[in-house]
Amino acid sequence: MGHVTVGRRYSKDKVAFVECVRDDKLNNIEIKDECFLLTVLFEGSALFELEGKRIEAIAPCFVCFDETANPKTISNNSKSFSVYFHPMFLNVNMSFSLIRSGFYGDIAHAHDMFLLRPFLEKEYVIPIKENHIERIEAACEGMERELSEQRDWYWSCRGRSYFMEIIIALERMYGVMGHGTKRATSDDAPTIKNPRLRDAVLYIEGHYSQDLSLARIAVEGGLNHTSLTKLLKEETGFTAMEYLMNYRIRIAKKQLAFTEIPVKDVALRCGFKTVQHFSRVFKAQTGETPADFRKNAVQKRKEEIK
Repeated sequence: MGHVTVGRRYSKDKVAFVECVRDDKLNNIEIKDECFLLTVLFEGSALFELEGKRIEAIAPCFVCFDETANPKTISNNSKSFSVYFHPMFLNVNMSFSLIRSGFYGDIAHAHDMFLLRPFLEKEYVIPIKENHIERIEAACEGMERELSEQRDWYWSCRGRSYFMEIIIALERMYGVMGHGTKRATSDDAPTIKNPRLRDAVLYIEGHYSQDLSLARIAVEGGLNHTSLTKLLKEETGFTAMEYLMNYRIRIAKKQLAFTEIPVKDVALRCGFKTVQHFSRVFKAQTGETPADFRKNAVQKRKEEIK
């Protein structure tokens, strides 16, 4: 496999099945039978040809090709960030055969694994909502930095943790921007019917690591405090601050289950100022400490997938 990152000082010779390319020219794309390609277009546009069809991508958007594709780039005038990856980079169990099996959906839901539906359902171009661009760009920069600098033993996990943020955004955009039932169920986040409330919820999900106020969330949705609380309670059962905290824990669970980065890093990345506060909230919501959750999630996945 050509698209890999190899360990140098730490975890020397370790092979991570991923390669990041900033401002990828996308010339001579070679992924067939090898890996997936996820390109984020931040500015400009690109035009591809695949199986006799032309695929136009206009920023901001994701472009998704799986390992069965043999795309040809007709033109590319974009500011972009590409990730060439094998699904096993997300989790060692995610072989091509498993994710295309009839039972993968059940496994994915049971273990909170990624569905990768934009790739498997041949939806090549996924528009990105403006309120997610900043977070996606930060995640791309973080991933590139960790995989290139390899500053400690966790370099691969740290790179994966940022890539997971990108995939979470991709799956959320796939669900939010579509109209069919397949898209509506493409992630675990709730489907929001009210357009203004959807903007407020997406703002929370795109800025969950920041200090957010009820006033700011309401402004982003074009709602007043009362309407925001009423609508959010009706559609999700949570207030805005409750939704924020629950979303932080949802992301933390993925980080704990699929990476080995320190709990302190998970806490900070998910918007908690101290490990102690994170641990209290996490245990209140899940009944387990972060460390116990990580241990049990990994062990359960090993046993059931085996």
